[in-house]
Amino acid sequence: MNRISQEHTTIYSKVYLPLLILMVIGLPLSKALTSIVPGVLMFFWIVDGHFYEKFDLLKKRRGTIFLISIYFVYLIGLLWTSSFAKGLIDITIQLPLFVLPLVIGTSSRLNYTQVKQIMYFFAIAVVIASFCSVWVLMGFSEHIIRDPREMSLFISHIRFSLLINIAIFSLGWYLINSEKKNLKEKVFLVLTIIWLVVFLIILRSITGWAVFFVVSLIVSFYYILKISRLFLRLSWLVCLLFFSLTPVFYTLYIVQQFYSVEKIPANICFQKTRLGNLYNQDLQNKELENGHYIYLYMNEDELRASWNKRSILNYDSIYASGFNRFVLLRYLTSKGFRKDAEGVEKLNKNDISNIENGMTNYRFATANSFFKRIYQIVWEVDSYLKGGNPSGHSVTQRLEYYKMALNIIRERPWFGHGTGGYYLAYQKEYDRSKFFPPGIYRQRSHNMIFSYMIDFGIIGAIYICYALVAPVYSENKRKSFLLITFLLVVSISLINEDTLNNHDAISFFAFFYPLFLYSDHEKPSHSISQKETCEQIS
Repeated sequence: MNRISQEHTTIYSKVYLPLLILMVIGLPLSKALTSIVPGVLMFFWIVDGHFYEKFDLLKKRRGTIFLISIYFVYLIGLLWTSSFAKGLIDITIQLPLFVLPLVIGTSSRLNYTQVKQIMYFFAIAVVIASFCSVWVLMGFSEHIIRDPREMSLFISHIRFSLLINIAIFSLGWYLINSEKKNLKEKVFLVLTIIWLVVFLIILRSITGWAVFFVVSLIVSFYYILKISRLFLRLSWLVCLLFFSLTPVFYTLYIVQQFYSVEKIPANICFQKTRLGNLYNQDLQNKELENGHYIYLYMNEDELRASWNKRSILNYDSIYASGFNRFVLLRYLTSKGFRKDAEGVEKLNKNDISNIENGMTNYRFATANSFFKRIYQIVWEVDSYLKGGNPSGHSVTQRLEYYKMALNIIRERPWFGHGTGGYYLAYQKEYDRSKFFPPGIYRQRSHNMIFSYMIDFGIIGAIYICYALVAPVYSENKRKSFLLITFLLVVSISLINEDTLNNHDAISFFAFFYPLFLYSDHEKPSHSISQKETCEQIS
């Protein structure tokens, strides 16, 4: 090896770990870092040289080839796309899936201590991002939020919830593994895990909750099956069953409460307000709030006049705080009040403030996050089934997205519309829909499998799914806790999110996957074998 090559190798070996740490810090805190660091890594990787050795290592590490091949599917998809401009955008978004597996997959294996260092920096970055979010939620900044899901400052709250889950399960493994830890480290791990679980609840991301719940069940079931004593194993299985059914029964309880509906009197069409005015009774609209019909017992003239006397917000206007006339209607209905002057008079000062801030149900002022989110979903689904507009409702608009996605897939089932071809295909579907006028709610399928099928057809989607799973088997990592829990987190999110079409998500996916594949991250006292040593590039 000549002097220049030795110098380059020394530089690369010195900057490699710090750059990985910078990358992992940027995942929850800085999109700029996650864009810049892969480019810097690639630069030093090229300057380092040793391409024959790297190519030889690439041939041995087939998992890297599988991951990189997905990026080439996107490149090939440009050949038949109907929107080359959108295709180039997708190519740019997917670039980390080429760069990071290539660089990490052809570099020296990191040892246990180095990977733990990366994961601890990652956890600290996630905690810092969560503190910033809570700071905003508590009103200590100029950033106004109406929903806890809006408090994620640096990335989407859904992607943030996935990072939180990765941090929780990774730290959980470090807490219980066989490595000896001092008291400070144990306290750090316990407090960080507790805080991140609490924050995940505060964040109110259904995707984050679902991921945490399902992965917890799978991990718990796996470890329970390893218990040797039959009685103890069965006892824990019963506890796990109870734990898994609790949210189901809680949801059913909320649904039962929601559909405990008031009876409509026979003479309802002749009833009048206290001021002697007839109510407008919309008997066709069956939308509910706390078991009461929203569009019964309404007199908007009284409602408008009375509300405008009690609030500085105009009845007929829409405000950034979340207030509009429908918020008032729903809030009054939630309390069982009639939508007239008398109903507004019954509201106290806290009620007025809640309505002005966009609160649609008086229960939300004191209810826990689980009740609020589940109730909102039940209300969304009920409204949707009764003909309501799903736009802006996270669950029901996904149902419409899925319908549109299936229609688009049927048009070109085998090879799809090409990279970026989704855009024009979706616009045609949206133009046929009675919902979603041009605006912010015209989005992709929110299901990654559907997205792959729209872009690359059934054939392309099958190959990509295979390429995503194959590295686990080709590298014999089926028993790697950190890798498998990471893949579980990502896989569950693919069901209701097109996760890997987003720069933030593809960055953390392309980073953690090869990191866990090609490191000795679960061997605290492991000395690297001769075979592994030969694979490294020094």
